[in-house]
Amino acid sequence: MLKDSAVGYGLLSIILHWVSALLIVGLFGLGIYMVDLSYYDDMYHKAPSLHISLGLILFLLTVLRVVWRGVNPKPEVLPGQKPLAVAGAQLIKYVFYILIAVLVATGYLITTADGKAASLFGLISFPVTVQLGADGVDLAGSIHEIAAWAMVLLAGVHGLAALVHHFVVRDRTLVRMLKPVKK
Repeated sequence: MLKDSAVGYGLLSIILHWVSALLIVGLFGLGIYMVDLSYYDDMYHKAPSLHISLGLILFLLTVLRVVWRGVNPKPEVLPGQKPLAVAGAQLIKYVFYILIAVLVATGYLITTADGKAASLFGLISFPVTVQLGADGVDLAGSIHEIAAWAMVLLAGVHGLAALVHHFVVRDRTLVRMLKPVKK
């Protein structure tokens, strides 16, 4: 099934989740790689454009996820879930969305500081609306880096929690995000 239901996630939610996860890990790795490039490295001029484009894709997928969640039924909490664990999972989800928003906003501010639009693989341009000075760009860069580390650490906790649910608690939490629900 494409759509979510009360018993589980549909194919679109699962694809959006895993593509977003791969993008987050890939963007983090690319960001770490980029900061050590010298001017004479082949990727010095290519990596930032790729990082920007992939970040914009993550942003667009996140908007799609939020809209999709708004028009789909939300899967019910699995039987036996403790209220504190459910609240923690909800909190982590909202923190993910906040971190993505912070990363996109700071990435955009860093990218457009030189007066050029942020480009999605040269296909779509996101125009300059605010142009920061050097101090503002440095601050945005620091916030971007801190948010990126927070995102990856939170993703690690999220992944570990899914594995604990699967192998220790032995419930269907992880399975629901691997196999689409069948009506």
